[in-house]
Amino acid sequence: MNIKDFKINKISFDFKRDKLKWISIGLWASLFIVVIVLFSVFWATKNVNWTQGDSFSTSTTSSSKDQISYGGIKDSYGAIRIYPMAMTLGMIVAILFTLYKFWKKGLNVTELSIGIAICIPISLMGASFFGKLNAQSPGVNAGGVGFWGLFAFWEAGMAIHGGVYGGLLAGIILFYFVGRKTKTSMLVYADAIVPNILLGQAIGRWGNFFNHEVMGAPVGVTYHGTDWNLGSNGVDWTNVKDHYSWLPKWIGRNLMVRADSSGTINGVTFNQGDLVQLSPIFLYESLSLLAAWVIITFIIPNITKWISKKPWKVETGKYNFSLSFSIKQWFMPWQKSTDQIQSARDIWNLAYFRNIDEEAKQEYLKSLELNRTKYLKPKEINKANKLNEYVSTKAGVECFAYFFAWNFVRFFLELSRPDDHLFVMYDKPLSLSLILISAMIGLIGMIASQYWIPILFRKNGYLYEKEYFSIN
Repeated sequence: MNIKDFKINKISFDFKRDKLKWISIGLWASLFIVVIVLFSVFWATKNVNWTQGDSFSTSTTSSSKDQISYGGIKDSYGAIRIYPMAMTLGMIVAILFTLYKFWKKGLNVTELSIGIAICIPISLMGASFFGKLNAQSPGVNAGGVGFWGLFAFWEAGMAIHGGVYGGLLAGIILFYFVGRKTKTSMLVYADAIVPNILLGQAIGRWGNFFNHEVMGAPVGVTYHGTDWNLGSNGVDWTNVKDHYSWLPKWIGRNLMVRADSSGTINGVTFNQGDLVQLSPIFLYESLSLLAAWVIITFIIPNITKWISKKPWKVETGKYNFSLSFSIKQWFMPWQKSTDQIQSARDIWNLAYFRNIDEEAKQEYLKSLELNRTKYLKPKEINKANKLNEYVSTKAGVECFAYFFAWNFVRFFLELSRPDDHLFVMYDKPLSLSLILISAMIGLIGMIASQYWIPILFRKNGYLYEKEYFSIN
């Protein structure tokens, strides 16, 4: 028997033909194992249990005279509060780039407008609910509010997980019905919208910085003493040690808080009145999420094109590919290809994403006459629309990549967050477990979207990663 072509349990394997597929599956499996190992090792070795409000004066537990600030960094300047400004700016930037994704995918902007009007208010209420629930202590909500007060998003206390999952639930319901009308997969809308939440989160974390919050466990004592004025004008910064000298001073020195009691956290021993520097997990999260957005937006959709057969090589003489023009168009997406010079993006659209193989369509229609039950199955529909065996990133991968990347980053930062600033307040094991589950759902969803969903859920005439032909 030829080892390159044999049968196991009636499933045919051709290693030469499917080499790329098996390599990719092996890489996915390796990533899955690495992630599980990382989660397990860091949970066991890097978890820090502490409560910020019980140990340090913060912007939410102290009067203004007790707050440590440097360089005029405050949570508000007159009537202007930085946190809501940062959140609003983050939402605006996310919406603007979503508009670009809708344009790129050829989607109707009216549908996005409806989504914004419905999903954002629900998202804000979800963020408020989880941010205020048990915020002061187990069983005591922020400000002592009752059930309905938990939804007051205009008041302080927001949790991003509540906002994301609240908006997601509303979006699933909305775009399921919108997609049936427009014949567009709900996953296409999700790919265009969800990853851009990372931009809002990355910008919004700077609002937390101005609020002097979202800090990690202590990294060191920067000043010893109990007899100095704790107001910002009373700190002699020349005698304050900075453990983050590589950061700008206006960031590093605003990571410092006053110790209200004596103790040891994360191996750092301090006495009451000491100035203690916390780790800048707001900064780590902001930069990590921005990097994740770049990867999801510009690498994941294109990585399959890089390893696939190229249309200008498959159909030689039909296209006039120009690498220099492709690079130019990447920076200036409004540039248009001509018959004489064409970018990779436009050629892919012409050859695959917006192209119908009429010959394959006619063969498919003939197959329906022979066995309609078989050939109306998603697997056959997907096969009939696979032009020239081009490899593409399937609908849904970008959306699930968001949930994986966001929760992957959040898991490692949650390990050093205080119990009173967790996703699930005062219950770190549950908080870490839910974040871990969310990350794994994202990773499994990426794999499923690329390999399983296309052969299980596809319809003729719908838009997925490409336009599927209609037989009506």
